[in-house]
Amino acid sequence: MFDTHKLNEKGLSDMKIYKSTVAHSTKQVMELMPEGREKSIFKTKMEEAVFFGAKAIASNSENHSEITEY
Repeated sequence: MFDTHKLNEKGLSDMKIYKSTVAHSTKQVMELMPEGREKSIFKTKMEEAVFFGAKAIASNSENHSEITEY
């Protein structure tokens, strides 16, 4: 459950594509929003989503070069 997955080249590539795609689209959407509570919540929820998406990519056994078990 709390293992650490070291990414191989495929995992690093997948992570780069994932994070850059989400970052680009999030930036575009945030530029449309006025400052305020809703924008702040949106940003927080996107940060959460990126965290869980990254965890999913890192958990894919095809993307591992090493696993540290705890």
